[in-house]
Amino acid sequence: MSTVTPVRMSFGVLRNNRRLLVFPLLSATALVLILGALAVSAFLLDGAESSPSTVDVVASGACYLLLGFAFTICTAAMICAVDDVLRGESARIGASFRRALRHWPRLLAWSLLNTTVLLLVRQLERIPVVGWMLSALFSNGWAVATYLALPAMVVDGLGVAEGTRRSARMVRETFSRQVWGSLWIALPMVLSVIVGFVAFMLGVESNDLGPAVAGGAFAVVMLLGALLVGATVSGIFRTALYRDAAATA
Repeated sequence: MSTVTPVRMSFGVLRNNRRLLVFPLLSATALVLILGALAVSAFLLDGAESSPSTVDVVASGACYLLLGFAFTICTAAMICAVDDVLRGESARIGASFRRALRHWPRLLAWSLLNTTVLLLVRQLERIPVVGWMLSALFSNGWAVATYLALPAMVVDGLGVAEGTRRSARMVRETFSRQVWGSLWIALPMVLSVIVGFVAFMLGVESNDLGPAVAGGAFAVVMLLGALLVGATVSGIFRTALYRDAAATA
């Protein structure tokens, strides 16, 4: 199947179900909270006169895990909503979150596994010279291998281990579509960012505060809009790709 077709379908699903944009907004909120919590924790630990206690470290880790779990819940709820739309039903935000929360034990376990793996991979950066390369290689490999793990857990109710294994088994069939689909989705997003940047530069070149501010505001709106639409379409494409791969497995 051509990769362009499911990507076009994903944009069409978003066009007809714009409430799906709510899920990336909530995910972004969770991400901001994660980064904020980490920044505050780092500031408090750096500002302390003595080394951080075990309680401080455990509390920071628990905060990171809980906020990561919230991010996973938002992603799972979006997958549920997209799955409903692809089955001919309407996207319902509340019902999608309730459906996702029914899987909360496995989603919590997945958050713990995913966070642990990524933190361990980050430790590879300490290796001289080739550390950053190994870290990027393993993190990207993990992302590709588990790309369909969350849809498997939410759509088909699989456990963490089986969902991860199914996602890994589907890599051979879906890898090219993952890559090309991501590129096709990113293309209009990149063009939107370029348009915003050009508008900002034109405002700056006018040597007038009004056009410069207007150009900057337009650039910010274009950037945020591109990120929001891109995240939503990516979630739609990811769910559709899993449903197609599972149907042909």
